[in-house]
Amino acid sequence: MRIAIPQINYKAGDVASNTAKIIAAIRKAQNEKAELTIFPELAICGAIPQDWLEREDFINTCRLAIEKIALECTTIAAIIGGPNLDTTNGIMYNSAYFIQNGEVVDGVHKNILSDYDVFNESRYFIAGEDNSTIRYKNQNIRIIFDEYESEFIDKNDSFVVMMGMTPFTIESSADRHHILSTLAQKYSKNIIAVNHFGGYTSVLFDGNCTAYNYKGKLVAQLKEFDEDFQIIDTNKLGSLPTIPFHQKEKIALIHEALCFGIKDYFGKHGFKKAILGLSGGIDSAVVAALAAEALGADNVMGLLMPSRYSTDHSISDAEALAQNLQIPYATIAIKDIYDQYLNALQPLFKDQPFNVAEENLQARTRGMLVMAMSNKYGYIALNTSNKSAASVGYGTLYGDLCGSLGSLGDVYKTEVYELANYINREREIIPENTITKAPSAELRPDQKDQDSLPEYKQLDAILKLYIEENASSESIIKQGYPKEIVDKVISMVQRNDYKRAQCPPIIKISKKAFGSGRKFPF
Repeated sequence: MRIAIPQINYKAGDVASNTAKIIAAIRKAQNEKAELTIFPELAICGAIPQDWLEREDFINTCRLAIEKIALECTTIAAIIGGPNLDTTNGIMYNSAYFIQNGEVVDGVHKNILSDYDVFNESRYFIAGEDNSTIRYKNQNIRIIFDEYESEFIDKNDSFVVMMGMTPFTIESSADRHHILSTLAQKYSKNIIAVNHFGGYTSVLFDGNCTAYNYKGKLVAQLKEFDEDFQIIDTNKLGSLPTIPFHQKEKIALIHEALCFGIKDYFGKHGFKKAILGLSGGIDSAVVAALAAEALGADNVMGLLMPSRYSTDHSISDAEALAQNLQIPYATIAIKDIYDQYLNALQPLFKDQPFNVAEENLQARTRGMLVMAMSNKYGYIALNTSNKSAASVGYGTLYGDLCGSLGSLGDVYKTEVYELANYINREREIIPENTITKAPSAELRPDQKDQDSLPEYKQLDAILKLYIEENASSESIIKQGYPKEIVDKVISMVQRNDYKRAQCPPIIKISKKAFGSGRKFPF
């Protein structure tokens, strides 16, 4: 059977746009003599529609869209994911619709709902109770949504369609390959796996639709982080040459994902231009480089805001970065503004010693100026905080933590340095001094991050174990990390949830990121 696999960038909640793209793909498949076209789970409404699913008018719109798509399927069949409301019983399923001869003729409900990390399907759906094959062209098509439904695979199945979505993480492609290869080999079945492609603010999908033959060998793979279209003939899967599984190196993959995440966020929201503060430090330099690549240099504005504590090289490094990237930039010295704040507060501060209040005033002044430019010219402010800083609360609310999107919010500080070196792989874009100098917020004389934080190599290792691996303090200590440092780090993570709750959404690249996928009371 000739099967078309369209890899489409859907938009959550935009049923009309998604429908148009699906119809265009079906017509292309028909022109290329395909017999069946497969679209992923919840294709009609986008991967993460959230509370759109609670609106009756939205569900009706999805139903009417499916009926409209069905009219296109006269000489071809289609499998399309979408919400399915049982009006008699008032319950809703996450379903795969099977369409042929101009109408919906069959379907399968998702049996095991996803309620992990960013997913909360039980909020909206009821799990299906069975899984019967779809009969088409004298073949039995088994539809499953993930590996946990593989128990339904039967010896009489002609081939298997895996249509469940897999959000991108650094490990997701390798994990998905292992799962699909194992299932194909275990059940001796050809498997076609479709996936979403596109960004949903925090959550990314990289596409990578694949086909495996009954020996568990990868024989077809669509593009990564790009739209694509491919015809797969199930009768020939067993004879196709094996494609060696290959994944980009970690930092190259992170770089690609972050650039795509920024680009897709701006594109889907209709934003054109970005602004960020350029401090001469590593974080803002990396974000500026990512944004310039994602959006084009002309669409990224850098704002230099030196204070009395900014070093000369920080200013020159920021200017050199902007010139290397060829982005427009401007300088607003904040000393006078900062002094006016201090003068106004002096009757209340009196003779209290200099502390975090005066430090944070500088960060908030900078945040105010960035947002003023954002409002005046329609720029979207990019936050520059990294995962290490966010974990331990090393940032100022309404100051350097402001912005609409956190590009580095799921990237540890040590990885930020790796990204900087990767960005410089062909020529110096980020000044070498920015990479080699000791990191500092420059909010008081001779300040260094390590005045109050462990060395980043040690800090990041502890954070990853605690946040992503759910390791206890005892198990982390047993791995050789000093008890006093482990206890301090965990305490800082726990008491700063309130601060992270007020930060912008971040681009998720790890299996456990701050945001909707990590929920702790505070």
